[in-house]
Amino acid sequence: MKLTDTLKFFIITVALLALLCVVFPADGIRFAGIEFRFPTLHKVLVREKAKDIDSLLAVAPKRDLSQAIDSINDCYQTLFSSQYRFWLPNDDPAYFDNLFSSLCQAQRQHRIVRILHYGDSQIEQDRITLTIRERMQEVFGGGGPGLLPLRQPVPTYSFNQNASGSLFAQTTWGDSAFVRNGHYGPMLRSWHVSGQASLSLSASKGMYATPRVSRFSMLRVLYNNRPGPLSVSMTDRAGSGSFKTSVSEPGIGLIAWQLDTVSSSARITINGNADIYGILVDDGYGVAVDNIGMRSTSGHQFGKVKFNQLAESYKLIDVGMIIMQFGGNSVPYLRTDKAIQDYCSQMAKQIDYLHSTCPDAAILFIGPSDMGSSSTTYKRLHDVINSLRQTANAHNAAFWSIYDAMGGQGSMSAWHDNGLAGSDYIHFTHKGAELMGNLFSDAFLKFYQLYLLRQQYPDQIEKIR
Repeated sequence: MKLTDTLKFFIITVALLALLCVVFPADGIRFAGIEFRFPTLHKVLVREKAKDIDSLLAVAPKRDLSQAIDSINDCYQTLFSSQYRFWLPNDDPAYFDNLFSSLCQAQRQHRIVRILHYGDSQIEQDRITLTIRERMQEVFGGGGPGLLPLRQPVPTYSFNQNASGSLFAQTTWGDSAFVRNGHYGPMLRSWHVSGQASLSLSASKGMYATPRVSRFSMLRVLYNNRPGPLSVSMTDRAGSGSFKTSVSEPGIGLIAWQLDTVSSSARITINGNADIYGILVDDGYGVAVDNIGMRSTSGHQFGKVKFNQLAESYKLIDVGMIIMQFGGNSVPYLRTDKAIQDYCSQMAKQIDYLHSTCPDAAILFIGPSDMGSSSTTYKRLHDVINSLRQTANAHNAAFWSIYDAMGGQGSMSAWHDNGLAGSDYIHFTHKGAELMGNLFSDAFLKFYQLYLLRQQYPDQIEKIR
C-alpha cells in the first residue's frame, strides 16, 4: 500500500471515530440486553484535572490501628516487663529520643554519631561490641571498626595494628606507664609521640571479621598538640594515594581524610610532640559503635581525665551515647552492704562526670553477668546489680542487665555447658558474646521501633500506657 493511501485510511478512521463520539448517546444504548457506551468527544480531547489529593485523603477510610497497637504492646512487653527489659530514669520511654532523632538524620546531615562502649575484659577483642555495631549499622548506616588506639593492647577480631617509634603510653588503667597528668582522652589512655611514630592497620581476615567492619573510607586522627608543628601523613594501601596534614596550634583537634575509594589498610606516620587520643576509622555516614575494652577495671577511671579535654573530645567526635559495662571485677569483693554502697557511690560520681562532659549524650549502664563457680553464683551478685540499677536511674542513666538477659541466678553454668561461656564461669566465648550482643540489640532496636510508633501514633501510645 502506498504512503498516501495509508494516510487517507488513517484520516478517514479518525474522522469516523470522532463522528461516533458526537452522535453516540451519552447514556449509551442497549442491544440484545447488553449496554454499549462510547466516550464523548470532550473526554477524548480534554484531559481531566487530577483530583486534589487532600480531598481524597479526607474521604479515605480511617487506617486500622490494630496492627500498630499490637506492635506497641509488644514493644512495651519486651522493654518494660521481660527479662530483656530496660530500667529508665523516671520510667521515661522518651529517654533515648534525642539519640534516635540524631541517628535518623545522620546520613542526611553527613554525620557519624558515635556510641562509645566502655567495658571490662568481657568486651575485649571487640566481643559483644562487634555484634552491636553490625546490628546498629544495618539500621542507621555506617561502617568500619570505629575508634582505635594508636597501639592496641589486646588484638581484636576486627583490625590488625602495629605501631612503632617514639611512643609513650599514658593510661588510667592497665600495666602500661601511668602518668598523673590527665592527658588521656576519650579512650582513657593515650600515646605521647615525641619525634616520629608510625602505625600500620589492616582489616582482619579472621573468621569473626565481617565485611562491614573490614572497610573504611574516612580516617581521622584525634590529637592534643603541644606547642610546635605536628605533621601527620597517611598512605592508603588500596591505591587512593597519600595525604599529609600539618598543624601548629596547640590543643585538641581532628585531622581528617576522605578517601576516594573504600580501603581496608593504611599506614600513618606522625612527626611532632603530641598526645594521640585515637584513630577514627569509619565508612560512610550513620552510626559508629566504638569498643573500648579496659581489662581488670571497675569503671571508676573517667574522672581521671581532665574535664576540658574529655568534653572537647566528645564534642569533636559527635558522641550520642555512652555505654558503661562494669561491675564484674568488683563483684567477688563486694560482700557487705557498705562495700556495695561504696562501689555504687563511685559509679554515681563517674556517671555524673560523664553527664557534665557530654551533656547531650544518653548514658546506659550495663550490669554484670551471672558469675561464680560451676554450680553457684556469687552470693551478693543480685544485690550489686539491684544497687547499680538504682544508682544509674537516680543519676539519669538507663540500665540493662546481662544477668537477667542470660537467665538470672545459676545461668552461667548453663551457658558454659552449651559452649557460650568459658571455663572460668565469667567470660563469654565468641559464640556467647555474639548471642549477648544480639539479645541486647534486639531489645534496643525495640526501643527504636517504639520511638517510630510514638512519632506516628502519639495519641494511641498514651491510651495504651
